[in-house]
Order: sequence, then structure tokens, then C-alpha cells
Amino acid sequence: MLGLLGTLSTILLVFLVVAIILIRRLLRDSQRYQALLDSIPDLAWVKDKQSRFVIVNQAFRNIWGIADPKWLIGKDDYVLSPPNLAASYQVDDQRVMNSATTMRSENNFKHIQDGTRWMELIKVPVYLRGNVIGTAGIARDISERKTAEEQLSWLAHHDPLTQLGNRTFLAQQLKQKIEAAEPFCVWLIDLDHFKRINDALGHRAGDQALTQVASNLSSLGSEVFRLGGDEFVLLDTLNHAHAINQALMGLLNIPIMIEGLKFEQTFTAGQVDFPNDGTSAEQLLKHADVALYEGKALGRGHIRRFEAHMATQAVRQLELERDLRSALINQQFRLAYQPQIALATQKLIGFEALLRWHHPERGEIRPCDFIPFAEQTGIICAIGEWALDQAIAELSHWHQSGLPLVPVSVNVSALQLEIPSFAHSVIERLNLLPDHLRSNIALELTESTLMQNQALESIQALSTAGIPLYMDDFGTGYSNLSIISQLGLSKLKFDRSLIQNVPNNNAHQKVCSALLDLAGALELEVIAEGVETPEEAQWLLEQGVLYAQGYWFCHPLESAQVLHYLKEHQP
Repeated sequence: MLGLLGTLSTILLVFLVVAIILIRRLLRDSQRYQALLDSIPDLAWVKDKQSRFVIVNQAFRNIWGIADPKWLIGKDDYVLSPPNLAASYQVDDQRVMNSATTMRSENNFKHIQDGTRWMELIKVPVYLRGNVIGTAGIARDISERKTAEEQLSWLAHHDPLTQLGNRTFLAQQLKQKIEAAEPFCVWLIDLDHFKRINDALGHRAGDQALTQVASNLSSLGSEVFRLGGDEFVLLDTLNHAHAINQALMGLLNIPIMIEGLKFEQTFTAGQVDFPNDGTSAEQLLKHADVALYEGKALGRGHIRRFEAHMATQAVRQLELERDLRSALINQQFRLAYQPQIALATQKLIGFEALLRWHHPERGEIRPCDFIPFAEQTGIICAIGEWALDQAIAELSHWHQSGLPLVPVSVNVSALQLEIPSFAHSVIERLNLLPDHLRSNIALELTESTLMQNQALESIQALSTAGIPLYMDDFGTGYSNLSIISQLGLSKLKFDRSLIQNVPNNNAHQKVCSALLDLAGALELEVIAEGVETPEEAQWLLEQGVLYAQGYWFCHPLESAQVLHYLKEHQP
């Protein structure tokens, strides 16, 4: 901009010198100096003290469609522009002459042929023998630059894929609405399991899904924004909240089309109201995110209204995340080991390593209270790495103590399996062990891991490397049986929910029998989890289940207790 103004100023200086000379010698050398002015590519003109044109160049005449060079001489702006603009131009002329200063401006005007144009204008006073005798001006067409600036401004405030406003634009709109002090609602929307579309069909398909969702949301008539990824925001007045909620729930039942296929794409939303749930943009979005998180925890696919107690819960979750990271650094985690028993002989056949956490202030924290949150925050990956190393170290210690070895299975999170380097890291770690230790480390997976392509690749790599793999909580997910048959699993583990009171529950019996037939067809052995009564153990034995674990046999053992248990229960 400074360079452009410098160039304009240089041109203007030359022009002014010419203009002053021209005024003095107008009658004598008019044709020669008119030709010189006409060579200037920008619009140039000189006016007298009454704002009447003394001379204009060819560029000026062209833009106004003036054929006769003499037609405009002696006339003012009123013959070219509407009265209001002509008056403003003359006011500018008087200001320049009265103040004896340069004026710079950018003006938008309608051209007679080409429509609206933007012009950059510089006006200066013209002197003769020390007296101001008029004004001179030069203008440059900056329409292309203005168009580029508008495009850049649009890109700075919009998402190119969906054409929706972005996070920056949302912040501006929220600021305006808050300053207006009129009640309004904010919905923070997150697509459920959207990553599966990208993983299964590619990012092009994911973009198609996002544009369709954006179109569906825009049809509601609210202000819609895309924050990035699969997050959207709706703004609307408070009195429209009920109608918007009804419309959003309706959108949950509308499938999206991707490459000719229909997909059910649900979403979860957190809703907040101004001013009840926050008085700043940051607070409103934070509380909407808290409500969204609560909605996901309740099962997804619905709208969760923010409530005050959620903020307290969110603070506790932040504290829990901090404490989890601290626990990993300060070695507050430990492993307990639950024996796995052969039902027919009651002999020990292995252990499952179970994570335990003793908080220095809150005491023992149940796994169900911190493991799901560790998975949501991603901390589970680091904890899982530690658990595998710890299990290897303790298995080695038992062996060095002269105790018999049995397999130890370590749980692996779906998030770990989605890390491309995970399988290679585990294989390298286990390859450093002697064969008698390496063959006694197994990994437990859950059915949910089968939903991700990267996880399947990791599982295939681990299986190919000869690492025993157990499918944990089998029967509670939505497994692809053809995939399971190709994974090289070693065992299936039936979830506690199927085993509970199975001798007296006809429905559970049918499900277990069907799953046992399936396991037999896949040639996989079964471990029943959560066996707590002799009746459950007996029924499973009669159905042909080989192995089981649960409180009926033994509670999880601390590492020191395992030493005594192995001495008393030789495998």
C-alpha cells in the first residue's frame, strides 16, 4: 500500500508540474501539453477555484464516455455525478484549497458502462505565484485489489468447504449478540463416529458428508458455523429454541448420500442460553461443550441442555485428567492379576493384568471411574505402554524367583491400535525377550477396535508376529464375523453381562449357546469372565466352556500375592 501511494505521489508530482505549466501556457501550447497528460494511464484532471474542470486527460474522458475533449471544460461535477456525490466532491475541493493539504481516499462509484468501480484518489492544491488557484487530482482503478481484499476477508471468516462462517466469524457474531443483550441460544453440534467415514471411504467421502450436513443445518434458518473437523454451531433467538430442537431431532432421521450410498449420520448437541448459561462467548462455548460431552456420555444421538451442576463435573474431570498424568509420572498405577482357571481341572492357565490406581488423597479409585476418561483424553495410550512394560517386568521377576510361567494377558486400548507405529513398537519390545517370556505375553482387544482400518492393520501385524490375541467382552459389540475369522485370534472372552445368573436366565442361555457355536465354528477357545457362583461355573462347564475367571475362583491379586499363589497353584 505504501509503495502504491508512493508511486501515485510521484506520478501526481509530475502531473502537477505539468498542470501548472499548462495553466500558464494553456492558450499557447495546449495541444502539446494535452498529449502529455493523455499519456498518463490514471485518471487526471485540474479544476479552478470554483471546482470547474480546466483540463482532463484521455483516461478520465474514457471512463466517463466523453468523446469531445472540450465538452467538459468549464463545467463542474454535477454534469457527471448525482447531486449528492457532486456536492461531496466540491466539498473535498474546498477542503484541499482551504487547508492547503493533500487528501487521499478510496471511493466506490457506479461507472456508466462497467458498473461499480473502486478508485483510489489523491487531490492537492494548485499554486500560482504563491496563491491557490485550484485543485489537481489523480485517480487509479483499484477494483481488482478491492475484489482480492474482499475474497481474502471472506476466506478469513468462512469455511471454504461448507461456505459456512468459521470460528472467527462466530466470535464476532457472538460479541455483537452479547452487546445487544437480547436472549439467544447456542447449539454446539458434533457428528457421531464421523471418523469412521473418513477411515472407511476416504476424505473425499468425508467432505461430501460434511457439505450435506452443513446444507441440512442451513435449511433450519438459523445462523450456522463450522468450527472445524466435524463440529458445527447454530445461533438463534431464545423463542425459536423449541422449534430448532424439534427440527434438529428430525435431522437425526435423515440419511446422507455418499457416493450413491445412504448413511445414517447421527450427531450429539450441547445447548446453552444467553444470558442464563454464560455472559461471554468463551463461557457459552465452554458450557455448550460440557453439555455436549455429557450428551456423548449418555449414548449420543440427542441434544443435551446445559445444567449448572455440569460445570462442577467438568472441573472435576479437568482435575482427574491432571491427576491421571501425575499418577503416571509418580508411579501411582499398579497391576493386579486375576487368575484364569481350567473349569474341568481347576488348574491355573493364566492371568489377566488389571489396572489399579491408588490416589494419594482420594484413595483407591475404581477402574470404571477413570479408565473411560483416560480413553477420552488419550492418556490411556501412555498408561497402556506402562502396563505392558510392567507386566513384562513382573513376569520376568516371577520366572527369576523360580516360579512356573503362565500367560499374562494385557489389555490394549482401541486408541493404541489406531497409532500406526504401535504394532511395530510392541513387536520390537517383545522380540528383545527370551522365547520363554515372549510366548507368555498376550494382548486383549475389544470388539470396538474392529471398526477402524488402522486398528485392523495393527492387529494383523501383531497376529503375524505370533503374539497371542484375545477378543475381550465378546458378545457385547457389533463384530464383523468375517473379519474375526481372519485375525488369527487365540481366544474369545465372554463378557460378564452374558454370564450373570445364566443358569436361571433362559435368554442368556440361548445367547451363550449361540456364541459358543460360533466360537466352535471359528475354532477358538473361550474364557468366561465374571463367574461369581458355583452354579454359573457348573453350567459353563456343561456347555463345553474350557476356561473361566471371576470372584468364584479368585479375586484379583496384588503382585506380591501372585508369588504365593503360583507356589500353591502349580499350572
